[in-house]
Amino acid sequence: MYCTQPQTCCSCFRLNGQLTMWRRCWITTADEQNNPEPILTFQLALMRPGRLDRIVYVPLPDAATRREIFSLQFRTMPVGPDVSLDQLVTRTDKYSGAEITAVCREAALQALQEDITAQSIVAGHFHRALQAVTPRVPDALIQSYVNYQQQRGLRLF
Repeated sequence: MYCTQPQTCCSCFRLNGQLTMWRRCWITTADEQNNPEPILTFQLALMRPGRLDRIVYVPLPDAATRREIFSLQFRTMPVGPDVSLDQLVTRTDKYSGAEITAVCREAALQALQEDITAQSIVAGHFHRALQAVTPRVPDALIQSYVNYQQQRGLRLF
């Protein structure tokens, strides 16, 4: 969020690429980290009162969340009757929400590459999309997040 009157109402500065403001502006800084190490390095300086108040660990989506992500994507996609939502949910374990969205887009591209006048996206397109879009979060990184969460007593959302 950008300050509309930075000269008159607050001091602005950048922290980790995010615009953060002090004094009269109330702002929430949200930053996605792929590695908790920067947080560990700067934790003492950043976690003082008035700076960053909370670190929140958001895990990869569970089966119900993946189902909802697919359902949202399917609202705007002509999905064929042979596409099994349950099978897609099962096959996308350890996929992030962005990766699930990428699978849907890749399946649509597969359908168009096969036939530019395709009217629907079938199971075979999703199968090829799952081969092209693989989960990119390694187990070691997930475990480091879980360990960090347990050591620091972070809330899990």
